[in-house]
Amino acid sequence: LAISETSKKNIARLYNISGNRITVNHPGVDFLEHGKNPDLGNYILYVGQMFPRRHAKETILAFEKLITEHSNILKNVGMSELKLVVIGPDKYPEPIIDSLMSKVNERLGRETVIHNDYVSNEELAELYAGAKALVYISDREAFGLPPMEALSFGIPPVIADNELGHELFGEYAFYVKNQDTDGIAKGIIDALTNSEKIQKIRNSGPEFVKKYNWKSFTDKFLKIIEK
Repeated sequence: LAISETSKKNIARLYNISGNRITVNHPGVDFLEHGKNPDLGNYILYVGQMFPRRHAKETILAFEKLITEHSNILKNVGMSELKLVVIGPDKYPEPIIDSLMSKVNERLGRETVIHNDYVSNEELAELYAGAKALVYISDREAFGLPPMEALSFGIPPVIADNELGHELFGEYAFYVKNQDTDGIAKGIIDALTNSEKIQKIRNSGPEFVKKYNWKSFTDKFLKIIEK
């Protein structure tokens, strides 16, 4: 059993077995209940454990570039005081996130990057609901829940332009071709300024995500077992 077509292909290639022996069954997304949005002003969100393949470092530097080099764009969309909220533990071989965050905040002269290792489910739901976009640039995943959770709130996800992303999200995401600082900054700008696509995601994204639900997963799993 694999949880995406992309991971199915990788498993078949890795173990040199026929794809006919692998069945794809997408997992479900838990729809989190949320109350009052956090009083953080305008912010973009990063959720997940941080290590090199998820480009947390590049995301923070891309955000700094956004503030320093594209302030006119942010001003035009009413986000001059934009922040980056980072949720997740630092799993880099040598921890770097807190020191990088401090340096960026010092260079920008205000607390623009906020980091917490963990939050409750209720707090996470509130953070999703209030965000302008979620940034989750990962080189490889079997599924990747944070972008789908964000989309369940109508929040635009900014993700890597790869096979898995297109399989799961189709037109309901902003794609980053180059996972470096410049490429991620461009993806964030698109997610903040492409008003037509943003509105489509806000209006239709939550309904799109409903196809990834645990009842469908369970029904298909039982059919697989019976077969």
